[in-house]
Amino acid sequence: MNGGVKLETSKAEERIQRFNQAFLTGDADFIIDNVAEDVYWELVGETTLYSKQEVTKLFEPMRGVKAEEHQMETMITQGNQAIVQGTMLMPDGSGGKKRFAFCDIYTFKNETSDQVQSLKAFLIELKE
Repeated sequence: MNGGVKLETSKAEERIQRFNQAFLTGDADFIIDNVAEDVYWELVGETTLYSKQEVTKLFEPMRGVKAEEHQMETMITQGNQAIVQGTMLMPDGSGGKKRFAFCDIYTFKNETSDQVQSLKAFLIELKE
């Protein structure tokens, strides 16, 4: 609620929220099921993936890894594109935790599709 007025969530916002939730809960199946076979996935400064098969290899080890905290600060949608920006606290694999800032730029196959055609992801570890 915003000042007593209920704001409608668009289909585009709903699909971004579902995709983002899959990242945060380690739902590798949802992510893999919702990328195009010829997806272009750029992890800026790290690697670029060119297929659903490569995305599958990347996400298998992350299956079930859940964010301990999450703050979505910005979500912008227009047509078949969306931008999500925020922060999250993730386990680091050695019993510790790391905080990250992220900004993901999605392009879907078309305005009504849930399939991600391309994703450009910026992930920056924050110093506490």
